[in-house]
Amino acid sequence: MEFQKYFQSYEDYFWEWDNQIFAPDELFEAITIPNGSTIGYEKFVFEILEFLSDDSIPPFGSLLLAIIATNPENGPSIQMIYDLGKRKESADSFRTAKSLETSNFFRIGSTIGFMKILSSLPEDYKTGEKRMKLFQTIFHDCHNRISSEKAKKVIEDFKKNRHDVIADENINPFNEANFIKDFRTLALLKVKFPTVQSILRAMEGLPYEEINDKLNEEVLEEKNLSESATDFVDQLIEEDRTFHVGSLIKRLWSGLNIPLHHNHPSEQPLGGISDLTNKGDFDKLVISEFAYDDDVFMSRIANNEALYIQREVPPEADKFERILLIDSSLKNWGNPKILSFASAIAIARHPKTDIECKVFVVGENYEEVTFDDVNHVIKALSKLSGKLDCAAGLDAFFLENKISSKNQEVFLFSSEESLKMTSMQKITNDYFANIKYTFSVGMQDVKVFKNHNNGRKMLQHIIMPLDELWTKNNNKSADSEKDISKENIPLLYPVERNYHSIFHEGNNFYTYVNKSLFLFASNKFDKGFKRMASNLPFTNGEFAIKTNSKGQKIFLNYSNDAVQNISIINIETQELKREEVFYNELKEKKITVFVINGEFHLTDNIDFWRVSDDLKIEKAHGDAVKEAFDNYFKKQFSFKNSFMGNKSKFSFVKRVKSISIRSNFIEINGFCFAHLEFMKSHHHYSNRPNDSDIHFEEKVRLILKNKGESFIDVVKAIKTNTDKSLVEAKSIVDEDFGVILNNATKDEAEKLKRIIESNGAICYIETVFFESKDGSKITNQDGILILESSNAEIEKIYIPFIIDGRTVMATKEEYSGNEYFISEYLMESIKDNAFQEKYLNPFIQNIVKHGA
Repeated sequence: MEFQKYFQSYEDYFWEWDNQIFAPDELFEAITIPNGSTIGYEKFVFEILEFLSDDSIPPFGSLLLAIIATNPENGPSIQMIYDLGKRKESADSFRTAKSLETSNFFRIGSTIGFMKILSSLPEDYKTGEKRMKLFQTIFHDCHNRISSEKAKKVIEDFKKNRHDVIADENINPFNEANFIKDFRTLALLKVKFPTVQSILRAMEGLPYEEINDKLNEEVLEEKNLSESATDFVDQLIEEDRTFHVGSLIKRLWSGLNIPLHHNHPSEQPLGGISDLTNKGDFDKLVISEFAYDDDVFMSRIANNEALYIQREVPPEADKFERILLIDSSLKNWGNPKILSFASAIAIARHPKTDIECKVFVVGENYEEVTFDDVNHVIKALSKLSGKLDCAAGLDAFFLENKISSKNQEVFLFSSEESLKMTSMQKITNDYFANIKYTFSVGMQDVKVFKNHNNGRKMLQHIIMPLDELWTKNNNKSADSEKDISKENIPLLYPVERNYHSIFHEGNNFYTYVNKSLFLFASNKFDKGFKRMASNLPFTNGEFAIKTNSKGQKIFLNYSNDAVQNISIINIETQELKREEVFYNELKEKKITVFVINGEFHLTDNIDFWRVSDDLKIEKAHGDAVKEAFDNYFKKQFSFKNSFMGNKSKFSFVKRVKSISIRSNFIEINGFCFAHLEFMKSHHHYSNRPNDSDIHFEEKVRLILKNKGESFIDVVKAIKTNTDKSLVEAKSIVDEDFGVILNNATKDEAEKLKRIIESNGAICYIETVFFESKDGSKITNQDGILILESSNAEIEKIYIPFIIDGRTVMATKEEYSGNEYFISEYLMESIKDNAFQEKYLNPFIQNIVKHGA
């Protein structure tokens, strides 16, 4: 029988039924890895199968591999599967099967690689509804799939005979063909989805055209939104995940002909004498009433003879509102979805509208969403349905929500293709009286229909020039000053070794160097460091880190310089708390810090103190604290020793002094970059300067370190020698490390530095970037060079500036070179010469073209 074959388990395989039979009709079952962890319970696995069965279902083993890859703490399970796969791959029978295959065979490594890609997805994509959408996305049109009709029958037959299947103790011998089918399906998915970004793109239903989207995989921080609708649209455009929606809204505002205001009959402004009345609020009195003397004026008011400019409005029971229903089914994915959301936002967030709007995403059911801020729009865009149309969701909505034609208008946004389906035509006819406007969305156009007098009238046909609207404008204002230290660099960092400032939370180890917090990407030291935060306000002392209940990293510093200070900073929100320590027992003691059960503790190796989140210190007692302290520092000591004995060290250059283009090569500090290495220039070409050399100009920042005693003189000097106003100059002097000049030449900064320091202040100069004549920039950020071309079509390039080994070149999505600097599975590897031709050579040639 088909269902028995589909759910059949095998000896010496990566999964098995784990059942406990309590009675003939009662069975507790799970699917587990033999001698390993639980993969999932039957109820959960069948929820996934039923969800996928509307399209098709993959081989059962392939689905279980995907579930394992998205389970929490899946590292040991993936390793067990890898070991099993390698063992089976080396067996004679497997090699025989493999020899019968040709070019379509697979490597076990590809299967495991795709599992690790799934494991690397953001956590919210591996739980709940998004996990279901993930499985639906990756297994759509996969190899060895079972059609929807057969899938539903297999599931139904299993439910009727489940007890016999699960309770059957006869397990078939290992089957090579089944093994190949399960593992090969996932291996081929790695070709379709080679990176995390490719999966996210497919899940979020971005447009069909190949646009260079740059998805930020870190959890988005909430932005402070202006109440202005235009500011909101600008923020949608600035965020990569909402760029395609946001860039259409202003064009739709200029084209849509939908009423923006609604007045009840009693509120209609008629004008002239018809708007005069004898009742109203005093602020509505006609101004001529104040010409009467006081007695007459009061008499007119008392006798209702005074005239008011606006009629009194009778109370209304309900406010007018619009209900926007957006189709999230399969037929509305891609461009129609983008156009639907853009149209809905254009109506709901129009700067002149005063009509309240409620928005619902409709698929198999319906769900309310909001357009209050960018994050809510991102969440709304991720709501996808696997159904072909949204007829069921519309039916459910209208059955559960009575529409008042007097106080409500319903807008339906769906694709042309979906609206032509029989089920959709039936549902729109059934609820014809409830739907006021229908937006029929094509691949590049929007048709607006109004339901009126038992018929449908087309009001507008708007054609959207998507190629024009979806071309990002990268021209930056000269006044915009982007803090390069906050740029999200897609590489791991080379970090100088500091054995003193190493600490840990669980199995995650951190180091604090030059006011930056880094995470060891691998405890085997075969990878670089992930930067967690920069420009933190601590220079030295003892450090510890923990995670709060919201998942935010909390960083503690205990310093004992002239005074004892204890500080806590929230890495995500940058909220800083700092207190001077007056606790007598801590005076003049060498204190170390550590974490137990999510709480910071201090110790002098004899006594212990607990530190609360509001920096209150209290004595801690008990053997449990001492034992935890011993375990914490044993683990830390062992890690430090292993790190000190490790040979993977890189010498990187912190400070860039000069940059030029020589013979079509980039030269930095006398090192020529070629073949993924920085080598001394005389090893590569003649050291003599050439007239054709193109030199970059250093741009710097002048910073006020100490204002000295003559505050007023310093303010005057800044105002006189810059374009700053008196208020701006005073603000610079008032703040800590105020920026006097930004993006200035070094000569300009040094000249102004001498003038200001002659008034008793102290300044210093900080290099921001190096710039060529065409406007291309090279910036050194913590040892990684950022190459940004003046040509917006050339992507940014990132290169670690190391001088004793092979480095890497990378963009946000592709890389070539040393994988020490690469976070696994987040970017795609390409050949050195391919990267050179695609990215580096265009960057250099653009400079040469403008600099010649």
